[in-house]
Amino acid sequence: MPMLPTGLQRHPQSGTYYLRRRIPTDILVCYPGKKEITFSLRTKDYRTAVARHRAEEARLTSEWEEKRQRQAERYARTQLAAITHIDALTPEAIDAICLHAESASLAGDEARRENGHYTLDEIEEYQTGYTEANRILKGAVAIGDYELLRGPLEQFLRLYRYQLKATEPEMRRLALAYGRMAIRTNEKLLSRYDGKEVPTPVMAQRLETPMLSEVTQSYLAYYQKLDKVAMLRKVTAVMPLLVDIIGDKPIGLLKQTDLEAYFEAVQTLPPRWKDICRQEKLRPLELAKQQRGEMSKGTFDGTYLAVMTPFIKYCRRKWQDHGWPMTLTTEGVQYLGSRRDPEGGQRAFESSELKRLFEGPEMARFARRPAMAHKYWLPHLGLFTGARVNELCQLNPQVDITQDAQTGTWYMDITDESEGDARIDKSVKTGGSKRKLPIHPKLIELGFLDYVAAAKKRGDTLLFQAFPTAAGRASPKAMKWFTEFLQEIGLRDETPNARIVGMHAFRSTFLHRAMVLGVVSAETITGHASNITSIETIQNGQVNQEASAVVKKYRGELPVDKKLEILSRITFPEVEFIRADKP
Repeated sequence: MPMLPTGLQRHPQSGTYYLRRRIPTDILVCYPGKKEITFSLRTKDYRTAVARHRAEEARLTSEWEEKRQRQAERYARTQLAAITHIDALTPEAIDAICLHAESASLAGDEARRENGHYTLDEIEEYQTGYTEANRILKGAVAIGDYELLRGPLEQFLRLYRYQLKATEPEMRRLALAYGRMAIRTNEKLLSRYDGKEVPTPVMAQRLETPMLSEVTQSYLAYYQKLDKVAMLRKVTAVMPLLVDIIGDKPIGLLKQTDLEAYFEAVQTLPPRWKDICRQEKLRPLELAKQQRGEMSKGTFDGTYLAVMTPFIKYCRRKWQDHGWPMTLTTEGVQYLGSRRDPEGGQRAFESSELKRLFEGPEMARFARRPAMAHKYWLPHLGLFTGARVNELCQLNPQVDITQDAQTGTWYMDITDESEGDARIDKSVKTGGSKRKLPIHPKLIELGFLDYVAAAKKRGDTLLFQAFPTAAGRASPKAMKWFTEFLQEIGLRDETPNARIVGMHAFRSTFLHRAMVLGVVSAETITGHASNITSIETIQNGQVNQEASAVVKKYRGELPVDKKLEILSRITFPEVEFIRADKP
């Protein structure tokens, strides 16, 4: 009787051959309650038993190797964080996935080696296998054989619970990158099998961090709680643009180069870029790449850079424990375009221009026809209030135009808190913009209260009901009409920083006239935060300095009758205004 191979045993009574093997210590946990595996080979013939023993040994060795590999992978997963989803398969995300796969493979190999579970026979077998695998992988990567590469990639993604939102071209790019990684990893394993030291890469846990879109939404929610209405509009515009240009990626993958790319792209957006994107169905980044124009320095500094600086500070404070890169900064970011000089400001109307506008045949026609009354009163209110166009257009005549109970002074309540038209969302630029705006005596003389009474009687909920609303605001169509009207009557002026292109020119006109007439505190009428007319009051021979914000808070709003005293001094006697017909 020849010597039995290891693990092959013959029952002394029945003569049947059995396979009996002790379970290796490193995988005992995979066989609860057992220390060895024993089963019948169902033969009493020696040669048949040897053949069956060889086949079962190979199967058992393969089973044990698979269990070891699974243990190594579980070990690697305790060291390397798996993610559940990736919404944007950016180049950085592809690199991170490949680094994860490389780290997992090398970490598993390292664990086996440290526990002494390799044999020389296995090493030789793996050397042959990985050499052949690299030959096949190199050919697949060279010709772009996606079908061959997809199998191992999808197996890895399932094993580590990745869920990707990716297009077919993006998956192809990932598969090619995964193939190159596999070649690189196999070569490192072969070097280890030759006894060389090859470290396991550190898998930075960056993909586990929150997505940029989640952080920007958090910032928007935070900013909505602050009393900064004007800045909130800028934040609301900038945050989605940031995600669009950088891409919705885990914040742990963000780099300073991402911010630099964002600021460079923003500066190449032309004026009215939102309208262009909407009309041509373009993403902002696509429009920026077309180099159709550039943003002005004032817009860049006052909106895009002004929003990003506090956003970065917020993220450092709020999200640093969740992976926000603390090195990101806006320090040193500068405007790189050519539109450096202020060019968008609107100047005051000259007296001759005011006469053309308010004494012309067009205004006379508006005054005579009740159906055109909204076109008559919009520019008149702009001139005699200096108010922002949306402040005027969103006024609800049912509740926002009334008399002061104590003094009988008629005023307009500029606020976002009163009831408004159902089609719009009322807003004010800043908290300080909320104010009671007295009605100028000249407006009353021209018949404005008759116009308001008629609007109330009709049940109008907008002061200029005939101008359609748009995008949840009352003013866009009114603004568009007046801009075109200036062009029609030959008053439009495109001179940089001295333009006459819209309703905002009335704001400049009102404040300029106040300065010329020496009217103090005109900003209480216009809703500006400071004494922009640069006129101080003099009492007892002393110049009164402008009050601080704290002092202003305690003082409260100037009474509406006192405002009327200021407003009444701002006049335009050179113009012979046409009185509107009674509705």
